[in-house]
Amino acid sequence: MKCNCNLQGMLTSLIIFSIVLLTGCTKPVSTSYPPDLNQTDNKTVYIVNHGYHTGIVLPKKDADPYMRSFDDFKSARYLEIGWGDEVYYQTETNELWMGIRALFWPTDSVLHVAALQTDPVAYFSNREVAQLKLSKTGFISLVKFIDNSFALNEKRQIIVLGSGLYGTSRFYRAEGKFHLFNNCNTWSAKAIHSSGFPINTFCVFSAGNLMYQLKKNER
Repeated sequence: MKCNCNLQGMLTSLIIFSIVLLTGCTKPVSTSYPPDLNQTDNKTVYIVNHGYHTGIVLPKKDADPYMRSFDDFKSARYLEIGWGDEVYYQTETNELWMGIRALFWPTDSVLHVAALQTDPVAYFSNREVAQLKLSKTGFISLVKFIDNSFALNEKRQIIVLGSGLYGTSRFYRAEGKFHLFNNCNTWSAKAIHSSGFPINTFCVFSAGNLMYQLKKNER
């Protein structure tokens, strides 16, 4: 899965590293996490590391009551959602100027939604996949965060832009502007943070850092 984040590794190390060292990372506190293991309504979501980009996979049946935006994939078992720059994300052949434009000028954003019929760990067998167990309350909060990331037209309907990158997938108009400090991985971190999981959104500039925080802070 491609994303304009493929320039981030080089640029971030030069621009951001010192800032991160100075500001540090503090863990948020929430009553939603960790989930009570004795509860039977806990949910599992999956975070997929695509190299420079991360996607969040939700069990569709569990997300449906809280997410109107998933009506396009009625038969799917899981949905993978990613957020990124409108032009770069949807372009097959990316050029350097596209990446520079996306990182240093605030640009419009899109959401990519892909339908999965198999277990995400099996589907993305060649990728790093983290499983995140959440309380029902935390899961609902995460789903609502994602749902609120879809831009709506004047009729309060989601805006379909075109076919997605693989399988049964589509692009949608998204809320928010993409730039170096608000990239695809910070969006994933904010979504995860909304569930109550103790991830610091200010320290996430790469997929690798996000996955590191998931492993470090998992209880």
